This record gives sequence, C-alpha cells and structure tokens, in this order.
Amino acid sequence: MRALAEFVMKGRLQAVAVAGLGVGTLIFAWVGVAAAVLVLLRKGVTEGAYVVFWALLPAIAVATIGADVGPLTMLLGASVTALVLRSTQQWASALSTAAAVGLFSALLLTQFANGYLVSLLELVQPMLQSMRASAPGALPEITTGDVAALIGVSTVLWSTLAVMLARWWQSLLYNPGGFRLEMWQLRLSPTITIGLVAVMLLLSKVGGDYRFWAVMCVMPIVIAGLALVHGVVGRLGLGRAWIIVFYVALLILQPLWVALILAAIVDSWIDIRRRLPVRPTP
Repeated sequence: MRALAEFVMKGRLQAVAVAGLGVGTLIFAWVGVAAAVLVLLRKGVTEGAYVVFWALLPAIAVATIGADVGPLTMLLGASVTALVLRSTQQWASALSTAAAVGLFSALLLTQFANGYLVSLLELVQPMLQSMRASAPGALPEITTGDVAALIGVSTVLWSTLAVMLARWWQSLLYNPGGFRLEMWQLRLSPTITIGLVAVMLLLSKVGGDYRFWAVMCVMPIVIAGLALVHGVVGRLGLGRAWIIVFYVALLILQPLWVALILAAIVDSWIDIRRRLPVRPTP
C-alpha cells in the first residue's frame, strides 16, 4: 500500500492513472477514489480538483453505461468529505459531512432518478421473492425509497473508508503514526451529536420510504464509538488482543451495537478518554 501511495504522489499522470483505472474497475473504485483524495488532502484544491476531474470521467461512464452510480457518488462524497477534513482538521466535521452527502445523494435519486431506482428494484425482486417464500413475514416490502437509502448508506460508508485510506497513506508518507492518533482522538462534539440524533429521529418518525434513511445518521456515531474503543485500548495500553476480542463480540452480540452508539453519544459530552490514565503497552 505504501508503494502505491508513493506512486500516486509522484505526479499528476500517476495520480490520474491510479484514480481513473480504480474508479473504472468498480471493484477497486474505493482505492481509485482514495488516490484522488490523497492528492486533495496533501496538495490542496487545485491539484486535487485536477485528479478528481479526470476520475469523474470513468465514474460518469460507469453510471451512464453500466447503470451503477456507486463510484460517482463515492467520488463526490469522498472529495467533499476530504475538503472538510483538510480545512477543519476535524474528523467529526468530516464524518457529519459524509452523512449529509449520503442523505443528499439519496434525495437526488428519489427526485430525479426514480426510473433508475425502479430498475434496480426490479433486478433484485426475484431474490426478494425467494427470501419471502422461505421466510414469510420476515422481509418487508422494499420500495424505491429503500433502494435510495441503500445507495446513500453505501455512499457514506465507502466515501468515509476512502478518505480514511487516503489519510492513512498521507500519514505513512509524511506523518508516521499521525493517523492512529487521529483515530484514537476522534470524538463528536455535542452539537454534531444532537444534530445527527435529531435528524435520525425525524427520519424514523416520517417512516414510509424514509424508514431506513436514519442509518446514514447513525454511521458517524458508530465510527466515533469504534474510535472510542480504540482510543481507550490505546490509552490503557491493553494491546491488540482486546481489539480483536471486541470486534468478534460485535459480530456475535447485537446489543453491543446499541451500547457502542450510546457510549459514543455520552463521550461527546464527557470525553471518556481524557478521564483515563495513560499506560504504556506491555
């Protein structure tokens, strides 16, 4: 990964090649987006916009010809998120921006691309019918609003991961250990937390086509919760084994997700990590 980051930073041609080819292959779209975002984070808007522009061409082609808007929304979402991160140096602001871009993308799709959503829904209908036949009543009727929500959630997730990958590359090349410290210190402010929870509750109350849209607002809180766990483990010097155990438990125990979200919300007010002693890793 370091070698790829070094190659991207050698010049415009290399950055455009990695970004364009990555976005065009679909499978490695998030790597291509991360390459464009790395230039944006390191060299600023002028150089970054040049790479993003050329990466947009295959993204638009995929959306037009291949009928997949994922790479396009990911690239745009990651670019806006990276700009906010570069200007504020605050992951909390960047994560809330990613959620806003996801919501905006879903809203645009429902308003101007309903035919595209219908085509996607028709594509998965045979699978949905098979699932309903095997487990009657277990799966609700899926609407185009649900499909838009899924695309929005995907946009938030993959654009955030792309920016994180780019930030990690930047840390490897220019600030060793910086990304780890940023993640350990990541914490939402009370204002951002209140805003996310308020929008989440509003969308939950609206229901109907918007019943799953609240997930986009939950995602920054979940990421903040994961950062809290990493920060606590690092501050107490507990070692990586505790992180592995936590993620295994997260996969097995569903209530742990609720506890994680609540911990992140509480942390936005009382800063749990600041109250803990600093211990070296054994």
